[in-house]
Amino acid sequence: MKLKLLASSFAFASFAAGAALLAQGEGTTTVACSVSALQAKAPSGTTITAATVVAAKDDTPSHCQVDGHTATPGNQVTFRLGLPERWNGKYYFIGVGGTGGTVARLDAGLRKGYASASTDTGHVADDTMWTTDAAKRIDYGYRGTHVTAVAAKDLTASFYGKAPQHAYFQGCSNGGRQAFMEVQRFPADFDGIIAGDPATGVPMQAGRALVFQKLLADPDGYVPIEKVEMLSKATVAACDALDGVKDGLVSDPRLCHFKPETLKCTGADGPNCLTAKQLEVVQQIYNGAKLKNGETFAYPFPFGHEGDATGWRTWTIGRTPPAPQPDGTLLFTQNLPSGYRLSDENFKMISASTSDPTLTWRNFNLDRDYARLKDMTAILSPLDADLRPYKNRGGKILMYHGWADPAISAYGTLDYFERMTKIVGGQKEADSFARLYLVPGMHHCSGGPGPNTFDMLTALENWV
Repeated sequence: MKLKLLASSFAFASFAAGAALLAQGEGTTTVACSVSALQAKAPSGTTITAATVVAAKDDTPSHCQVDGHTATPGNQVTFRLGLPERWNGKYYFIGVGGTGGTVARLDAGLRKGYASASTDTGHVADDTMWTTDAAKRIDYGYRGTHVTAVAAKDLTASFYGKAPQHAYFQGCSNGGRQAFMEVQRFPADFDGIIAGDPATGVPMQAGRALVFQKLLADPDGYVPIEKVEMLSKATVAACDALDGVKDGLVSDPRLCHFKPETLKCTGADGPNCLTAKQLEVVQQIYNGAKLKNGETFAYPFPFGHEGDATGWRTWTIGRTPPAPQPDGTLLFTQNLPSGYRLSDENFKMISASTSDPTLTWRNFNLDRDYARLKDMTAILSPLDADLRPYKNRGGKILMYHGWADPAISAYGTLDYFERMTKIVGGQKEADSFARLYLVPGMHHCSGGPGPNTFDMLTALENWV
């Protein structure tokens, strides 16, 4: 029998006191919002460290905020779970960006009535040595997301007295990488997944290293902001109208065959041309990296919309020029570009996994070091395109990527989708459970001149 909600004031008072509340729809909460009550129902290996009733604020509803951690071999993974007073009967997991280390905000899910969870992926951001710990590398790579998904779903079921009707995941960048790892390794965890601008782990970071090696080799190779803006205007001018509409957006960079060498200085350096070394940097970005057998290792970046505050300035060249070093190289010392910071941290993981403390992004050599990347590639890189287990259980996945993403090449996501389509049996079979949206002019997860705000969760829910 369906039960009506109690008057809000009484309901919140009961919730705060840990009494059984009527949930939205059918059923009641059966566990108090307290450490002892939740611990009694926690799955094996999960420890509840705090449970607090958070009052409604702005448009975020009152909810029970649960903090805890789940044990993994050699480590523990911290999570936060928000259990709203008026539950919609579903579970929602929010991925985290960068290299993890913090728990994502839960407000977006709570506002829609989801039991909402996130994790730090097994380490804290201010731990400068976490990359040397093999267990923490694995938890960051894939295990931390999975154990949190399982534990938080179990706690949700115990709290409300029934299992969630559906479980959803949403993440972008590293969160998109988490999404891909989930759909590939743990297809039973989520019914619907949103994966945005998914990071490819080791190949992406190694590709960045090759760019930074050229960019920071000496002052002549650094490409300043004004030249990136000049380059951006040139690529848009060359590529914009190829889709039949001149609207300031490069809608499909695959149609464009812009030649950066047309911008090479024919005489002295100037603001409207690229020096020979600057051209090498730009071509490294557009060409990517290949292995000796010709196979693509790091994907090239599409032409178009390289400029603006959220373009190459944020991810590659920085807002502040690098400082000259005694050996003649350059080094970013302030306002570090996001790609530089992430490449450095990821190479610490790669270095630790190879037991070679001398290996850095600066001295990395693809031909020499490729074989040594195998272990971290398996841990960090979601490259398995066989999604038949997820498809066969009825799961749905929405993928999206900004064509103008300066951090992670959209060509990698497109190639993954095309490989997956062949494996599952063709376009019709792929369309039954997976869709890919390539967004013109969108930078990394947001920003850029193109559209970059979407209600993807509602679309996914309706599909599921």
